[in-house]
Amino acid sequence: MNDSLRSRIGRAGQQAYLILFGHILNAPWKPREDRRKQRYTATRKAALWYLRRYAPQISALTPRQLDSKSEPERAFTIWFQGEEQAPALVKACFRSMRRHLKQELVVLDEKTLFDWITLPDYIIEKWKAGKIPHTQFSDICRIQLLYEHGGLWFDATDFVTAPVPQYIMDEDIFLFMAGKKIRGSYAFIQSCFIRARKGNPILSMWQSANFIYWKHENSKINYFVHHLLLLLTTQVNPTAAKLFENMPHIDQDPTHALWGEHCADPYTPETFEALTEGSFFQKTNYKDKRLNAPMHGTIAEYMINL
Repeated sequence: MNDSLRSRIGRAGQQAYLILFGHILNAPWKPREDRRKQRYTATRKAALWYLRRYAPQISALTPRQLDSKSEPERAFTIWFQGEEQAPALVKACFRSMRRHLKQELVVLDEKTLFDWITLPDYIIEKWKAGKIPHTQFSDICRIQLLYEHGGLWFDATDFVTAPVPQYIMDEDIFLFMAGKKIRGSYAFIQSCFIRARKGNPILSMWQSANFIYWKHENSKINYFVHHLLLLLTTQVNPTAAKLFENMPHIDQDPTHALWGEHCADPYTPETFEALTEGSFFQKTNYKDKRLNAPMHGTIAEYMINL
């Protein structure tokens, strides 16, 4: 059986499992939150069921070796079209990073990205062909950036309100766990912020799992396939499991305290401080339809103009 046929059969099974346990057997009389939890549990199980075809290869992974030359700590982010072409909210996020971070901010684009990283040809070819979407390609790039150089990763939509805490900077690797407040809570970890030292072994094995997946696949099986590949890696690879267990496990929820529910609220210094005091950054959304409506006096307007 060739890879293409095996993939089609596997994806059909994944969808069948999700429909059965996430919808048909998800009783409509249950509370909405309970239905959502069951749907997310089924989504994770269905995706992992599919990804386990790669478990034998992932379980055998060992960290790749990298030169030990030290580099200054930097913060990386990407806007593929270039910083000057970014929406107003994204530009405000970049300003917030420069305002609060001690590290140099490197804003990469489609032209400068490959001055910093090296990826397999098939990854780049599938990205340019549209088989790897921009979001999943960005996931691959952020891991490669930190593996090759170390430092910090911030999504272009992270609004920074304070320096990165020292307890995070002291870690060899740090990611927030997925938490429970937002869609995608089944995704295991959050990757809009990552701290890692150059050559980190977890990043090495996680990236190798990405390469294994995309060598055989021509589309994502789930929006959070990148995140779930790390979950699978920690489940089947003893080295990765031990290293990941040593990392502090802190939920992402405080990083989502502001935007989703409060960006259209009236701005006051006290309200803004109360919403942001739980984390050093807040995840935003430049596609938010509320940005098209009158925003005068709102928290969103304040952030965009800061």
